[in-house]
Amino acid sequence: MMKLEYITRGMSDARGKPRVYLACHPEDREGVIPLIAEDLLRHANCAVWYDAEPLEPYDLQELRAGIDEMQLFVAAVSSKFLYTDHRAKDVELKYALEQHIPVLPILLESGLSREFNRVTDTKIQVVYRTVRDPTATPYEEVLDTYLKSVLVGDELAEKVRDAFDAYVFLSYRKKDRRHAQRLMHLIHENKQFRDIAIWYDEFLVPGENYNDAIRDAFEKSGLFALAVTPSLLEPENYVMRVEFPLARDRRKDKGDLEIVPVELYETALGDPRTDTEALETSYDGIPPLQDEHRPVELNEALLDALNRISRKENDGSARHRFFIGLAYLCGIDVEINRDRALSLIESAARDPKPCFDATEKLVDMYRNADGVTRSMEKAIEWQRVLCAQYRAEYEKGQSPDEHLGFGTRLFRALMTLSDLQRESGHIQEAIATAKQALAQGGQLTDEVGVREVDRDTAVICNRLGGLYRAAGNLDEAEGYYRRALDIAARLAREMGTARARRDLSASQERLGDIYRKRKQLDLAEAQYMNARSLREALNDAIGDAGTQRDLSAILTKLGDIKRARRDLDGAAKDYGAALALDRVLSQELRTWQARDDYAISLAKYGDVQRTLGKTREAMELQREAVEVFDKNVDETGSPQYRKHLAAGLEKLAKSWDSLWQREQAEVCYERAVHLRRDLMHEYPSHTTRHELATTLFLYADFARDADRMREALRLWEEMCHEHPEYMRYADSAKKMLMRLS
Repeated sequence: MMKLEYITRGMSDARGKPRVYLACHPEDREGVIPLIAEDLLRHANCAVWYDAEPLEPYDLQELRAGIDEMQLFVAAVSSKFLYTDHRAKDVELKYALEQHIPVLPILLESGLSREFNRVTDTKIQVVYRTVRDPTATPYEEVLDTYLKSVLVGDELAEKVRDAFDAYVFLSYRKKDRRHAQRLMHLIHENKQFRDIAIWYDEFLVPGENYNDAIRDAFEKSGLFALAVTPSLLEPENYVMRVEFPLARDRRKDKGDLEIVPVELYETALGDPRTDTEALETSYDGIPPLQDEHRPVELNEALLDALNRISRKENDGSARHRFFIGLAYLCGIDVEINRDRALSLIESAARDPKPCFDATEKLVDMYRNADGVTRSMEKAIEWQRVLCAQYRAEYEKGQSPDEHLGFGTRLFRALMTLSDLQRESGHIQEAIATAKQALAQGGQLTDEVGVREVDRDTAVICNRLGGLYRAAGNLDEAEGYYRRALDIAARLAREMGTARARRDLSASQERLGDIYRKRKQLDLAEAQYMNARSLREALNDAIGDAGTQRDLSAILTKLGDIKRARRDLDGAAKDYGAALALDRVLSQELRTWQARDDYAISLAKYGDVQRTLGKTREAMELQREAVEVFDKNVDETGSPQYRKHLAAGLEKLAKSWDSLWQREQAEVCYERAVHLRRDLMHEYPSHTTRHELATTLFLYADFARDADRMREALRLWEEMCHEHPEYMRYADSAKKMLMRLS
């Protein structure tokens, strides 16, 4: 049986909080569950549920029923998660995807994005917990944005609850859960009862607050619905001892609670009927029993009971329908019914006086597969509708104080539309939309102020720079990056905050990347040096993992520039400084990613030392890098780390060869070829074929082996038909083969 436990802020009560299920590989559980739960709880006041006994036998129906109640499924993804068989991936994740429960994969290692989507046969957004690229959106920001798009926060949840006409308290034995869920559906099948909330203690954990929770629910409920099965007659059960007496006494003393008992049984399954005489004896004062298989009489009894209690009037507005739709989407005091949720939210978005929040929610639903099949086309379609809705409000001509920020909302909506278009591969459409956003942002000075307009302009210019770079137009990319850099420099001077200075360093790095792409190494180095100065100051002032990673990244790029210009001493200095930072991070963080970063720095530094003629030092550095790569491969089996190990072995082989230790060099080449061959068979692509061919070429050159050179040539020639860029490699292999022959 599953043993569901939860983590909340301060281990407060889980009831009423958004429900998030956190899954991981069983061997990762001890370290990952508290780590990722802490990340989630920083950004959302939710309840993070997990299986405390993931290796124990389980009941499939119980597992599915538990996951059905979740608003979000979070998978903490390691190589073990992807490449081994276990319940979290093979059963829980698969079921969540089938049921259109939004899934957020948080990747614990680099290089797993494509692998996750390949292994799970999906195309969904993933989040890297460790973001090494300082120009990328930080993990915390991505996580916060995603959680806000999926989970309903405290304030909105209260508005949803306030939208219900009345509350029903559903009383049932836990062993009758399937019957209770059927009763909820029976009640809500009648449109007259659609706006009635049903409270039931689905995720209440027995303990000192259990009775308090029951009493709190009673206080706001006007109808007590009792799920009747033979199990109610078992002596001293909780319904008999506590819940029914509470309802009966309140009905007798105050007269503001109605009781409707409903007999539940499935004839197809041969469920036994309840002894009505024994029921009346055990539950003194119980009203006449209704039969689930007589829906007309049942609805009449429910409607009669509801008419006798105090019900709130609602205005039937688009906003009201949106709130009720959210309730059914997220299971807020009603059963989850995703079809009903979609219908209600769509009607709120299409209303002549639309609810803009409903339109925005539809975008998130289709983008995140939240209650619907994921469709980027529909997400884009609804985002266009949202832009049109905001533009109509903005163009009504109100003053900034009157139009409630619709100019800013339009700007944000256009930015999101551009992001969706880029995510779907429509780069030119994304550029056109981003330019609309840029023009819109420039009109908002009166609404948000000069500084906010500057920030927004810098953001959208960076987006446009990235879009033009993706389209291969480096001139346009440079122009927009330069404009963003000028704004970032001004904001950094005026504000002086750590965030403003980090943003400036990221702009400098982006511009440097453009120059480096063009082989304008002097210009690239100048921008990288500016970024380095800022990051050194930030690291001195803050000194956390983020500032150390940022500094290491720019030092590595400076080392690459100097190495490309044959400034080997300068490259060694920069690589050595990056290595020192990565060594500390590896020791402090103790994550696979941090170890991988450290090993890559060891290999780069070792490479330049070998070129400088310091072969013994190079060999020791490369050997340590291989040991670290080996450890990651042993613990994870990740193809990314196996690829890095193969590259590390090639570098170590060159160092052994420089020391005339040909036997050790041959062992390294053999291992590298074996790794590359396995990767090509497991993940066939032109990339893995090219990498195998390259390793074979290096090994053949070292060993003067014509057979291996022929295999490398054959691989490259086969790829040339579809990828002509590999012709130059084939030509090199032909020339080398002539020498070997």
